[in-house]
Amino acid sequence: MVYRLIFSAVLVFSSVFMLAIPAEAEASGSLWQNLVDFAKGRLVEEKKIIIENGGKNDDQSESIGEKRKEDKNKKDIPEDDISVEEIEKQAEFASSATGVRKDFLMGMLVVESALGQNTGKCTYQEVEEGAKKAHEEGRLSKKAWNTFQERKKTIQDLAEKLDYDYEKLKVSCNPSYAGTGGAMGVGQFMPDTWLEYEDRIAEIVDNDNPDPWSVRDGTVAMALKVSDVPGVREHNTSAEMVASKMYLSGTTSSQYNWYANEIQYWSRNYQKLIG
Repeated sequence: MVYRLIFSAVLVFSSVFMLAIPAEAEASGSLWQNLVDFAKGRLVEEKKIIIENGGKNDDQSESIGEKRKEDKNKKDIPEDDISVEEIEKQAEFASSATGVRKDFLMGMLVVESALGQNTGKCTYQEVEEGAKKAHEEGRLSKKAWNTFQERKKTIQDLAEKLDYDYEKLKVSCNPSYAGTGGAMGVGQFMPDTWLEYEDRIAEIVDNDNPDPWSVRDGTVAMALKVSDVPGVREHNTSAEMVASKMYLSGTTSSQYNWYANEIQYWSRNYQKLIG
């Protein structure tokens, strides 16, 4: 089992907004309001994709038709304007397709990607620079560095298949601990883990080329992964706790109980975020 290196998104989200809220916490105060605003996308900085004009200056003599033709030939990047309504809709679809409890998936999606509002802020080149530095400083093992290089090739292949510009794709940034970023989409899948589930995702979404940056495909991937733990399809809470820890770390260690508890909290309370 390849360890899930998704601590970057989780730790950033948790440390900034202090998500480890006791089960009986009241939905009040500025901290809560910040989280509500964040989940609804109002605190997410808008990042405009600047399309370079082939090295030419943007002079007024160039016709609108020429600009449109040039833009049409540019590779695309995934849609990053994800609504919480769409997240809930696809959680419902994934639940119906896999038997995983919808509320559990919503709790996972809150913690993993803030209901789609934080799917990654770094390009893979930025992540590579961080991983290389960590390796050179002895904070990242040779094995982990080699795995990162393999993942780089995988994500390049994914970008080519999906007609995305690899250099512009956004993934999770490097974590502060000894690991690498590079997780993709709402489910924060690592590239090699995505390949393990690709055929099963394709069958459910009826698309031979599933997309980790698609809300539907990413949510289905998440549902399939947790559904592999016995008892999750039967909506057993203990099984969901185990599945959460496996999703994060590839282990069932009690040191990750905080993560599993956080997901259960938001599975009960995500409605407060979306109204």
